[in-house]
Amino acid sequence: MGYWLIKRNIPEVGLIITLRSQDGKILIRKLQTINSVKAFSIDLDLLLSEINITSNFLGSLEIEFNTTRDMVFPYPALVLEYFGNDFSTCVHTIERIYNDFEDLNENEQFKVPESGFDIYCNYDLDSFMAFVNGPIKNQGGIVEYVITNSKSKKLSGSFHLGTINPYETKFIKLNEYISKLENFLENSSGSISLSHNFEGFYPRLLVGNMQKSFPSVSFTHSYYDCTSCISESDFWSRIDDDYHDSSVYIPLFLTNNFFTDLVIYPNFSPSDFSLQIELFDDLGNKIHKIDNYMEIKSEDSKLIKIQFKKMIHDLNLDFDHVLSAHIITNFSNSKIPSRIKFGLNIGNEDSKSKLPCNICFNTKLGNPKIDSKPGSFHWAPVFLKNSVITISNSSPKKNYSKDAMVKLTFYRKEDTSTIFRNIKLQAFSEFRLTLDDNLKNFLKEDGWITIKSDNPYIQGYYFVFHPSGSVAGDHFF
Repeated sequence: MGYWLIKRNIPEVGLIITLRSQDGKILIRKLQTINSVKAFSIDLDLLLSEINITSNFLGSLEIEFNTTRDMVFPYPALVLEYFGNDFSTCVHTIERIYNDFEDLNENEQFKVPESGFDIYCNYDLDSFMAFVNGPIKNQGGIVEYVITNSKSKKLSGSFHLGTINPYETKFIKLNEYISKLENFLENSSGSISLSHNFEGFYPRLLVGNMQKSFPSVSFTHSYYDCTSCISESDFWSRIDDDYHDSSVYIPLFLTNNFFTDLVIYPNFSPSDFSLQIELFDDLGNKIHKIDNYMEIKSEDSKLIKIQFKKMIHDLNLDFDHVLSAHIITNFSNSKIPSRIKFGLNIGNEDSKSKLPCNICFNTKLGNPKIDSKPGSFHWAPVFLKNSVITISNSSPKKNYSKDAMVKLTFYRKEDTSTIFRNIKLQAFSEFRLTLDDNLKNFLKEDGWITIKSDNPYIQGYYFVFHPSGSVAGDHFF
């Protein structure tokens, strides 16, 4: 999307598209100017057809943006989608090549492992990691791993990738490098932490799982393993007791065989906290509250999965009535990790698709300065088929009661025309947008939505629910 033209008032952005082969050779390079606010797409099939490649392809796309003005965030409006007839999966912009040596030095001063995603391994499911090397040749790629299974047992080891050429694409099935993986995971999902010696690029890995019986993929991005992050900058100090230490909104999909799980990975800075969970209906009425649902200690290094379908069944609540949860963290001292990442898994229990979406998202710190912001601005892709967008007015502020006026603007690929919708959200209420015929006729293809509010506490996610049961999703920008 032409984000910078909306948010930064930059009149023109240069776009460079580079398609490379698996070994890093440039196959095609294209230049484009973005000088209008609308939706844009880059179709891999079309690029491959220009160079007469019709068989299976493994390689990379590098997307570069350039302007003569400060972009602030250089790449905040890109989403990768991989899809078939009965499934899709998506994730926001991931790995990037550093701009220059200064950029490299700033981002490689402190190297930590990558973690924060689900892995599977059985007769039907395989996990993978993928990345594109930067401009520096790696004489011998090494990956060290620590796997945590569903019982929080650990398995560690390492594997070698050999020489990795500049801009080479590496696609690695974990079971081909970790021989004990299937037995260790015991037919359940686990998590993994990956240390490496990669240089010259920001190693936010593309990670996920593939299913054989229902040919499909579900992917997400990796995130920092912060278990060794203990410096001052890795923590936030509680400064106002009128705010929870951190909190976050998640939508709950529980009817028609759907389930919603919250995954807590053993990847946060050393600390202890308790989870408080509040359940709401669509209007923001609190249905139930669990003050001390669970105690979590980083030294236990546990992989935890909270199954909301079971929780709400055990509470004898109506699945149709409970639409969202407010997840609150209460830390045992004033030092709160500045990065608290969870996983949101939504899937279908009665489906050929065995892979839920696996969204990596962060909690919102209880920062009273947010109250002084005049509003908020978010954006997300809108996929034309079976799209659901959830928007909530949710805050870490205790006794929160502020309404939000929200303007939704829809952008399409065809031209710069837009459609507007206005909604009002009470505190902790949720709005679920599905595409009616009017919006579908306007968009015609996949597009974008911006969410502008007079309230700084807007949160949200976007999903695609396929009739097959497959679920794709991610959080707002």
